[in-house]
Amino acid sequence: MELKPSKGLKVKVNAQREAVFGDESVSVQGASIKEGARAGTMTGRTLVGFCEVEMQKLDGRAHWYPIEDLTGEHGEKLVEEEMPIELEEDEGQEEEQ
Repeated sequence: MELKPSKGLKVKVNAQREAVFGDESVSVQGASIKEGARAGTMTGRTLVGFCEVEMQKLDGRAHWYPIEDLTGEHGEKLVEEEMPIELEEDEGQEEEQ
């Protein structure tokens, strides 16, 4: 069974890396998570293969982990669904005027 990342979804984190967002950049750093602190809750925010997970047992903060390194609370695989966003052509013309 596959799950799509969504708000409130309980997950197990098996990640060895996480994305860290700075003021002007993003870096991917190594992550070390103790066995008892691997449970988290997704916030529903995803970005280029990473998703935000609230880690209450780890430190109570939200962290960005690769979707491929997460599983549902019953071992389900998580998959990211891409949804293209279409912009209306009129928006760009209004800005030029």
